[in-house]
Amino acid sequence: MQKADYFTLTTGLAEGETVQFVDGRWPGKIGAGIAIREEAFDHIEPHLRAVAPDWTTGHRYGVFQLSVGARARLAKRLRSVVSDSVEATAKNTLFMVLAEWLEERPDADSPVSILGL
Repeated sequence: MQKADYFTLTTGLAEGETVQFVDGRWPGKIGAGIAIREEAFDHIEPHLRAVAPDWTTGHRYGVFQLSVGARARLAKRLRSVVSDSVEATAKNTLFMVLAEWLEERPDADSPVSILGL
């Protein structure tokens, strides 16, 4: 899988078999986001599970509200994985893009949802 295949920056709901991190709460207005292909999300899910104890595999097929604290912990964790790696890979690019996106949303006034398949 090439870099462009792992994720797409979005506005509104994404189509296809993706898990999408988005600005906003569902149901409601959905803003900017990152749609991540299901197989690429497999790389992120263990890190998400570690920082968001309420996350379950079932949320891949529904909606999950990502807390402010979990956003910060996930971004830090993804950056740590990349900094420990010596290779430039599509997975590392995905981790960095998602970490940066999450860090741009540091407070409770900017709700972030994860929309499953």
